[in-house]
Amino acid sequence: MFTIINGLPEDILGIVISGKTTEKDYDLLNPLLEKHKTMHGTIKLFVEIDELNYTAKAMWEDLKVGLHYWHDIKTVAIVTNKEWLEKSIEAFGSIIPGMKTKGFELDERQKALEWLKKQDG
Repeated sequence: MFTIINGLPEDILGIVISGKTTEKDYDLLNPLLEKHKTMHGTIKLFVEIDELNYTAKAMWEDLKVGLHYWHDIKTVAIVTNKEWLEKSIEAFGSIIPGMKTKGFELDERQKALEWLKKQDG
């Protein structure tokens, strides 16, 4: 399930991923990504991951979203207690031209937001 985080700086889109994620979650996320892209030209993502439990259809939607917004998502901060996710997002960012990514521990939420604020859009 995706939950939108309110109260973040206007140019940062924040979501929490928890519980079971289905393709219906992307019905919520896709319009927000499009609106964010239209308003800011690029997308800065703050993603807090509590638990990953994706259905097969949700994984397919995730891939489609990633491909669709490939050039628009410029910065991603992942906040999680799963070290493999932190390392994975950093590795992913190193192979995508123009994308900056960084992983943070759950107790580093504020540090992640500060890092995102400093990044160019």
